[in-house]
Amino acid sequence: MKSKIAAAVIAVILFAVVFKAIGDSDLITIEDTVSRAQHTATQYSYSPPAGADSSVSFSIPAQTASQGSPFKYYYYRLSETERKAYDNILSAIYDMPERIRVPSLKQDELNNTFEALLYDNPDLFFVSTKCTQISIGSLAYMSMEYRMSKSEYKAGLAKINAACDRIVSSLTAPRDEWRTELEIHNALIDTLEYKFTNEPNDYSTVYGALINGEASCEGYSKAAKYLFDRLGIESYVVAGRATDSDGTSEAHMWNIVRVNGDYCQLDITWDDPIKSDYRTYAYFNLTDEQINYDHGSWHFDYDCASASQSYYVANGLYYTSYSSADNEALAQAVAKQIDGGADVFELRFSSASAYNMARRALIDEQNIYEVLYKAKKYGSVKNYSHTSLTYAESDSTYMMTFFLNFE
Repeated sequence: MKSKIAAAVIAVILFAVVFKAIGDSDLITIEDTVSRAQHTATQYSYSPPAGADSSVSFSIPAQTASQGSPFKYYYYRLSETERKAYDNILSAIYDMPERIRVPSLKQDELNNTFEALLYDNPDLFFVSTKCTQISIGSLAYMSMEYRMSKSEYKAGLAKINAACDRIVSSLTAPRDEWRTELEIHNALIDTLEYKFTNEPNDYSTVYGALINGEASCEGYSKAAKYLFDRLGIESYVVAGRATDSDGTSEAHMWNIVRVNGDYCQLDITWDDPIKSDYRTYAYFNLTDEQINYDHGSWHFDYDCASASQSYYVANGLYYTSYSSADNEALAQAVAKQIDGGADVFELRFSSASAYNMARRALIDEQNIYEVLYKAKKYGSVKNYSHTSLTYAESDSTYMMTFFLNFE
């Protein structure tokens, strides 16, 4: 919701914008900001997202590139006036001034600029979700609200970077983008607890996630982006809506990550089931088509079209068709999962046809028990039953989940 506040003093006009943390029921209080049309660009001093028109040039101060995130997707979608305001704010805001000089903005321009700043730069966790533009004569200023003092921010940032150091030092192959993304995904799931409330809190920030260990979907997404930024992996937060299995649609935030040249949809929050103790990869590097089954009202300028970076593809758990002839290869993939410490494994299929073929072979014809028997031949862990197990299936997402019974 956007509000215009008329001041008591003539020649002073206030424009205010208020954002709410993204969580179970509220996205933001401004209208139609997620699906804005891309504006005409004019010149900036740092590289645009991959695939952008390299012939376009901009004249933005060089200091912009060194402030905030190195990957500023929402900045590139602003108008020239909005970009100037963004640059002015970002170059000054870390000193927490009472007000910052900006070009005069209309209400929708203020909304766009403030949203872009908060979505692009997770290190702005000290900035409140409220800001006001004050126009005095021909001059305009942005007045920000801050969550903490400069000294508190400095201390908080040091804690965040120390937490990042611990995660980065645990990476097994930091030059491998896919492996690094996977290990960040796992680290956040293993350390975060999902929390959301409409009351003011840190759940929607990188501080709440990495320091307090409690985060809403927005906190998960911004923590992931902060880590990816640090490691030089291109990533962005995406705001939209998600629909639960009961049909309830709610505001939601997740990430898009560029891995090995492919843009991929990544929802770490939904890979961290609240009511179970196992980690899933159902939302790790999906295509647009796959994410759109239960996520919507989002926009990104480049397609996430390839499934090649999927966890299931990489681990031999993704099938475009299935028959008993595939049992041997599946047994090897399952053995690798179990040897890696898993007591649950998931299969994903490319289509309803492939899913139905696998269901017939593995469930109806009980080939799954042959797969488990053969997996013991390939793996070092053998203390699980190959004659009984529990499974769950989803004919909407074309997935099967198998829960092993250990002896």
